[in-house]
Amino acid sequence: MGFSRRDAGKILLGCSAGLLLESGEAWGSPLPQAGEAGKAGKKGAAKAAKGLTVNPAAKAQQASAAAQPAWSDVVLVEGPEPTISYRTGWVVYEESLSKGQFVGRGWNGAGFINYYDGRVNPSEYAAPEAFQVEIDGQRLVNNWKWAGLKKTASDGGNLHVVITLEHTVRPVTVRVHTKLDGTAVLTRWLEITNRSQEPAALAVANSWSGVLRKTEHWKSHLEGTDSPLYSLGYFKGTQWGEEGDFHWHDLPAARYRMDGRVRRGRYRQPMFLLRNNALGELFIGQLAWTGGYSFDFDLDVEMGSITDGAAGLTFSAGPDGNAPLRVLAAGETVSSPEMHLGLVFGDLDEAVQAMHTHLRKSVLRPQFRNQAAWVESGIGPEVEITADQVEHAIDVAAQGGAEVFFIDASWYAAPGGNWWTTVGNWDVSRERFPQGLKPFRDRTHAAGMLWGLWMDAERVGEDSRVAKEHPDWLAMNYNGERKIGGLLDLTNPAAAKWMEEQINRVIEENELDFFRLDYNTDPGRGITSVRDGYVENGYWRYYDTLYGIYDRLRAKFPNVIFENCAGGGGRTDIGMVSRFGHTDVTDWQIAPRSFTITNGMTMALPPEYVDRLLGGQNGQTTAEFNFQARLLLFMQPKFGFLYPSYAQPNPWFMRSIKRWTDLYKNFVRPFMSTSRIYHHTPEVSGVNPHGWGVIELASEDRSKGICGLFQLSAPTQPEYVLRLRGLDVSKRYRVTFDNSEQTSMVDGFTLMEQGITVRLPGALTSELLIVEAV
Repeated sequence: MGFSRRDAGKILLGCSAGLLLESGEAWGSPLPQAGEAGKAGKKGAAKAAKGLTVNPAAKAQQASAAAQPAWSDVVLVEGPEPTISYRTGWVVYEESLSKGQFVGRGWNGAGFINYYDGRVNPSEYAAPEAFQVEIDGQRLVNNWKWAGLKKTASDGGNLHVVITLEHTVRPVTVRVHTKLDGTAVLTRWLEITNRSQEPAALAVANSWSGVLRKTEHWKSHLEGTDSPLYSLGYFKGTQWGEEGDFHWHDLPAARYRMDGRVRRGRYRQPMFLLRNNALGELFIGQLAWTGGYSFDFDLDVEMGSITDGAAGLTFSAGPDGNAPLRVLAAGETVSSPEMHLGLVFGDLDEAVQAMHTHLRKSVLRPQFRNQAAWVESGIGPEVEITADQVEHAIDVAAQGGAEVFFIDASWYAAPGGNWWTTVGNWDVSRERFPQGLKPFRDRTHAAGMLWGLWMDAERVGEDSRVAKEHPDWLAMNYNGERKIGGLLDLTNPAAAKWMEEQINRVIEENELDFFRLDYNTDPGRGITSVRDGYVENGYWRYYDTLYGIYDRLRAKFPNVIFENCAGGGGRTDIGMVSRFGHTDVTDWQIAPRSFTITNGMTMALPPEYVDRLLGGQNGQTTAEFNFQARLLLFMQPKFGFLYPSYAQPNPWFMRSIKRWTDLYKNFVRPFMSTSRIYHHTPEVSGVNPHGWGVIELASEDRSKGICGLFQLSAPTQPEYVLRLRGLDVSKRYRVTFDNSEQTSMVDGFTLMEQGITVRLPGALTSELLIVEAV
């Protein structure tokens, strides 16, 4: 079928200090010159504006964007009210310093600067400010003074803009950072400096806020429909095993808040989609933050006449927790979490693909060893791990086509011991493995696989040496107790130093190719410490420290694959994942909810950064084999526990495993790292969902793809009319129906516009379509 491999690596382009813009000057990233073979022009044109679909509303605009190199620009008009227009791709966002207030002036998704009409009037809104900072009980809304704008341009349409504002009442400086990368998504964060000689308590630091949209005559736009003006999409579930449960919610004419990790559970992705049902605009946002967070929306539908007035929508996004979030020492500067916010016209997948394009280009780091999405296998504490068990697991992993093998929890615990209470003793148990780990590493390498270990590095069990020797290193909760599941207090420099040294030692002594992090606790409201007379919430200081540790580890071990996990999907935010090669997204592998999780988490993250398991965690207990295995073709697959050491392999089963991994490695993975993913059924109902679930993955050039159709619980419709979305109407395709292994030649127009009917009469069954242009 003409399989080929391609380099999955990506390059992160950095920014540095720039130059001052003069009044009225526009300075964008330079356009490549014609004829510069091999330079940014042709490369940029080939890679620009991913996310094409056949959506009629956006098709022509995106076709034009696809033919152009990535481009961004900023325009500064100075005067009594300095006004800034950020432009990236088709998106324009504007803000200004107006009467001492730094305010948002509106968005435009059609490429226009609203320089003569159409800008938001900030005086009409109660909260128009473009960021929110509160220090020592004062919300710093006004009294800001302009102190300049600097900008750095780099290749690939990348701009880094820094606006400096000084407060004229409080000794505080805020630098507003905005990054543009030529995609539809902008990145925003704050640098906050305490210029006083005394500590300052930072209670609010919302990286981005202000007016998203004013909708004139909104009632007439929606007349005769049941549609709300706005629909807000986010993951409903917040608890273990509920990851990725995406739903649209009607946004009421009131304040509406969506939280995670403090006021709600830790398993909800800090992400939202916001759809204007009257005008078609769709915002998508993600907060790069692993601590508590909040998204706040306020819809006012009574801005004009009572019969057909205007509706204004404001928002804010930032870290959340009991104040103060951070105590700033005299002269100290801190950076708030990055907010990534974009605007498209189109459907949900239009927005998802825009975000994925941005994340791949500017947020998620280059993959290790120039390869994304390795096939993994391992052995964990579901069984009592012995040397014989490990050797068997290595051999089965190799038979199944795995490329990475790792030992999960308990390699450090004595036989029959408790892996949970002994974390922190990061030395191999010679009682469990008398010859140490070297024989397993050698066996793994001899089988052509990479070798790895698991660590729950931020936790120390009650039976560990360090917990007994340094009880003061344990994090304290708001009850005044050091009882957060053995969580280390990384706001304590000594504890943080010890943890980093342990990870370094485990990687070096055991010659790891692969490092698997886990995080099996939940700080809830956060950890606390007393600092300069304040009871500080520890989330901010904790995660600043943790991010720094993994930034250093990745730099020191560039060929080690780092995998993130947190009791499943407890820390899948892009702040955490950007430090790792990929992330586990759940510990719930059981169908049909496994479809919900796969479906939702591939909205939040590009599929090559999403990891799930086949076999283990009771996932094998429901659904046919193909249902379970096919779901993992849309992400990075992992498998284990295929058969016990005392049993003979089932040749049918093992042939199916090998065929599955071969299909993944030879057909799917070569295009996955630049793929577009389409969620035909973005919302599926219930904890154990009913009906059809359909998901499609297509190559960027529209030459190939796969589509999985899954009949969930209690089927009522045995047939589904499928219209593929990621193909080209002008091409002809070979379509293989994997259940029957039958192939048909079908033109792209039929596949995309007329559709084909797929029949699956039974619950928890599936079909896979493999499509390739001929």
